[in-house]
Amino acid sequence: MRVLVTGGCGFLGSHFVRALLRQDRDVSVVNADCLTYAGSLDNLEGAASDPRHRHELIDIADALAVDALWREPFDLVVHFAAETHVDRSLEDGGRFVRTNVLGTQTLLSAVQRHRGDTAAQTSVIIISSDEVYGPTPKGQVFGVGEPLRPTSPYAASKAAADWMALAYARTFALDVTIVRSVNVFGPHQYPEKAIPLFIAKALAGRPLPLYGHGRHSRSWLYVDDFAKGLMAVATDQTRRQERPIWHLGSLDEIDNRQLALSICALCGADPELITSVPDRPGHDLRYALDFSQTERVFGWRPTINFRQGLADTVAWYRANPEWCHQQTDWTPSFLRDR
Repeated sequence: MRVLVTGGCGFLGSHFVRALLRQDRDVSVVNADCLTYAGSLDNLEGAASDPRHRHELIDIADALAVDALWREPFDLVVHFAAETHVDRSLEDGGRFVRTNVLGTQTLLSAVQRHRGDTAAQTSVIIISSDEVYGPTPKGQVFGVGEPLRPTSPYAASKAAADWMALAYARTFALDVTIVRSVNVFGPHQYPEKAIPLFIAKALAGRPLPLYGHGRHSRSWLYVDDFAKGLMAVATDQTRRQERPIWHLGSLDEIDNRQLALSICALCGADPELITSVPDRPGHDLRYALDFSQTERVFGWRPTINFRQGLADTVAWYRANPEWCHQQTDWTPSFLRDR
């Protein structure tokens, strides 16, 4: 099987690439990644030098560069490449539109143009987010048929990418699947997202910035479980084609204040380091997904509970202090201006 992975040097993409190489001895992976601040070949560990893996330094929105990847036909395309940090989308929404919307359209267009190069149609899997649905009311979980109501520039760009993918699937009869996930955490995540940021701050004895009242709640999925879930969907084309959208979810839900307290306890840090800062504009209070269909069809459900996953994540960052040092002192303008 020949697989194109876009954004395979980022947090989620690198875990998937390593899982794919472990599972399939006959796989060949082309990893298209432009290595932004949040992507690194170091994320791949030993997979970067695996002869079955090749890295291509390209911008996913560069049509000529993407087109040049088709030296041979691909059986599967898994599209991770995206800008993902909500805070940064509040500063530069255009960057998110270019990468997430134009980049997705560029990739789909290339798949469409090269579909005649092989008798078997290339399958495309788009990695999306629970944030495209907007805030989830308390006590509810969103299913795959929920209307999209994105509330941040990031979420809007991902929703637009999903609609673009579904449009190409319908108009050009492409084999496209969208996988939407709850928040994923674990080793190798760039320390701008909540969990690695809090860990880096706690280990350094620095203030942990907590937005607003801290009651914003998220469902958390450990990255190894995410990779297993995606592998289940990616490697079973027959079941995958039963519907265009699948969810990877979790029953582990926790609010940000309790999250910060848990990290302080695991890091041996003073909980007084938790510092309230002005809330992010348009900050959604809660996200939660119904993943029962994925469990029923693929037999997948998370196996690593949040407490164990968080302890393992803290242990990894403690053993890899250079990763915490990647964290810059970049601060969103809505905090800088105050």
